[in-house]
Amino acid sequence: VKLVTHEIRCPLTGTVIEVSVSVGDTVTEGDLLVVIESMKMENEVFSEVSGTVTEVRIEEDQNVSEEAVIVVIRN
Repeated sequence: VKLVTHEIRCPLTGTVIEVSVSVGDTVTEGDLLVVIESMKMENEVFSEVSGTVTEVRIEEDQNVSEEAVIVVIRN
């Protein structure tokens, strides 16, 4: 079985207001990963794949740029 790593990227520039996963968590496609605030609106980032979270590269109150890798999932 080959393990594949998926990098979840931030869809927009903003501030992280919630991180819903931790390293080691099992996620399913569609699970909420992170909430980003941009222009006074909350934007939810959902998992594109099912698997295990191997990296969380952001934390709450951190500024994040569009296209930055925020979570890594292996399946």
